[in-house]
Amino acid sequence: MISMRVFHRSLLCLVALGLSGLVTAHASVTMLGSRIIYNAKSSSVDVQLKNNDTYPYVVQTWFDEGNVDANPQNSHAVPFLSTPPVFRIQAKAGQIVRIVYSGAKPLPKDRESVFWFNFLQVPPTNVAGDQKQNKMLIMLRTRVKLFYRPEGLTAPGDITKSLQVSAVRDGRKGLGIQVKNTSAWFASLSNMTVETGGSKIPVNVDMVAPFSSETFWLNGKSAPQQGRGKVTLTAINDQGARISEHYDVTYP
Repeated sequence: MISMRVFHRSLLCLVALGLSGLVTAHASVTMLGSRIIYNAKSSSVDVQLKNNDTYPYVVQTWFDEGNVDANPQNSHAVPFLSTPPVFRIQAKAGQIVRIVYSGAKPLPKDRESVFWFNFLQVPPTNVAGDQKQNKMLIMLRTRVKLFYRPEGLTAPGDITKSLQVSAVRDGRKGLGIQVKNTSAWFASLSNMTVETGGSKIPVNVDMVAPFSSETFWLNGKSAPQQGRGKVTLTAINDQGARISEHYDVTYP
């Protein structure tokens, strides 16, 4: 397995890339699809990875429950296994990773559960060959959502039809938009726009769990005054496509 020292070094590289405008990096090892759907009736799910580069990588896979700082040693709490957990993927080649629900942890039978599938790509140390030049070894990690669907729960269709949207105001936080998810599926939101008086205000959003609600605050942005307005939400479906819906709201 890849050592914890190497794993933490990869995270530091990710942080450095995020802070520096002089360095850019693109994942050479990519996954087919933008999410993983695991139906309870399936004995396993295959994930297809591809190395788009001209040299091989070593890849390590693991799972987490939502903690971006979780490492492979913490994945024992997640009831999924990936085979192979560590492998070499040749240049311009593909690799199938098989994911199996271990059953080690019982999951709800009336709604989806969500986990994250991680794969870390480690390039060879001799990428530059024998050339005498400075080089940086960059290891990139990709996290992909894994949705587990119990028996009897099919595809959600248009999840935006199951959302109820309203505006709330707090004396300290200001104006917020509450999104209530009445369905048994996770609502993966990508964008929200608050509209009033001809202006459009973007708001940061996240997932909304089944049978629950989340409030997304404007955080000091120029909040609309009392009265009627509109909120536009964009959600991501099983195929990775974006679906938008408009909701009429009243700003308190």
